[in-house]
Amino acid sequence: MGMQIPFHTSRGTVDLAMLCPGDFAGSMIAEALSTINRFTGHSRLPWSVAAHSLLVEELCPTKALKGWALLHDAHEAFLGDITTPALELICASGSPVAVQNAINNAKGRVDRAIGAAWCCAPQLMSLEMRRADWIALQAERLYFFKEPLPAELTDDERHDALHGAALIQSLPHGSDWLWAARSWLGRAEQLQIDGLLTLPSETAPSSTSLAG
Repeated sequence: MGMQIPFHTSRGTVDLAMLCPGDFAGSMIAEALSTINRFTGHSRLPWSVAAHSLLVEELCPTKALKGWALLHDAHEAFLGDITTPALELICASGSPVAVQNAINNAKGRVDRAIGAAWCCAPQLMSLEMRRADWIALQAERLYFFKEPLPAELTDDERHDALHGAALIQSLPHGSDWLWAARSWLGRAEQLQIDGLLTLPSETAPSSTSLAG
């Protein structure tokens, strides 16, 4: 039986419709996220999804959530980074509810598979996780686009966003994607030591045998 949705990776071809634990090796996800730029590549310096994930993990205040904070955008290694403006245009070109539901369902499906492979339960509804991700976005807009912080931010939010912007300077940015990949994977290894996740086995993608 052939693949439903063949998807090419640096390690081989996987079936996007039937992802297996062996498809989520840490090095493969790290490499993919480090070569996908945030903001569709329009920041003044290259800023990868891997680096963004490191920032969100750093800003997440609860230790138990830090594993998923690092993994929260790992689905983009398979689905890409669909920016909010792009999503708005796609929704305006069709049925907004149907488009949003389809994208959310696809992300949720991959998130659950990643969570199972990494022994790290997805925290899709965590308010703390969402806040850390949102604060990271404000910090990124300030640092990379010189956008003033929104006036409606609370004092705590403003403080955390400024802290996030300062953190960006020490995180991987620029054209050295290997720096981002190694940093992301190194942080994952430390979180494994802390008992917050488990890196999947570094084997060839489990779907490779179906290619052909």
